[in-house]
Amino acid sequence: MIAFALALHLSASAFACDPAKEAAEAAAGGEKKSCALPSAETTAPVPTAGTHVALNVSGMTCGGCANSVHAALMGVEGVTGAQVDLKTGVVQVAYDAAKANPDKLLAAVAALSEFQVKLATN
Repeated sequence: MIAFALALHLSASAFACDPAKEAAEAAAGGEKKSCALPSAETTAPVPTAGTHVALNVSGMTCGGCANSVHAALMGVEGVTGAQVDLKTGVVQVAYDAAKANPDKLLAAVAALSEFQVKLATN
């Protein structure tokens, strides 16, 4: 029971990040701290079945940001997988075209209001 509670606590808080606070601390000459890395979930390969689309997401500065984008996309009905690359800002998404479409994916990320998102154009 204790292990479960610890895992639940870590999953809820280990990837939290406040980019504005980090920027303010860095601007004030404070030591730059890095946010937690994305969880394994955000870097898992996208399933090969289904329709795929690549999104360009700007404004992600840490693992918490990547986790937020991943969670938003996985919350869209029909999404079967998402791979977030924090360094490049490219998000690969696999989805069932009968249930989801690129507009729904873009809206899910845009709803976070912290990031700018558009379809990737190679």
